[in-house]
Amino acid sequence: MQEFQLRVVPIDNNNFGLEIYQCAYKKAGEKKRPPAKRLGRLKGNVLILARPSIYQLLKQNNYDPKTLNHHRKKPYILDEKSGVTLAILFQALQPLRKSDKIVNIAAGIKEMSNEEAHYWFAKVNSSKNPAALKALRILLGE
Repeated sequence: MQEFQLRVVPIDNNNFGLEIYQCAYKKAGEKKRPPAKRLGRLKGNVLILARPSIYQLLKQNNYDPKTLNHHRKKPYILDEKSGVTLAILFQALQPLRKSDKIVNIAAGIKEMSNEEAHYWFAKVNSSKNPAALKALRILLGE
């Protein structure tokens, strides 16, 4: 199973952002595993609109959503399904500003099956297909 981390990034005045990281596997013969790769970041209004989906995924990983605040130093360790879903969510919502599109895309990602989420995760994170993220936004944004 692939491990993902959700990290809290303090910003200012008790505000915070969230970053999703994909942890690398430790290679045979190496003492330490390579650093985790940041896949996306949410903050501000986009984060506020995406919170219900984030809270649900934290609950699925046995975390209390009330612990999500600007004081948290320890990352949330997420299972593969939750990490993939959050990575897609963060990458799809990151540049958006329109509230209705953010809510529609978040709801669409929340409803994805495990297989569908992995499919879009692979497409979005492939350097061979830069238009996949735009296609996902168009598909779910209406």
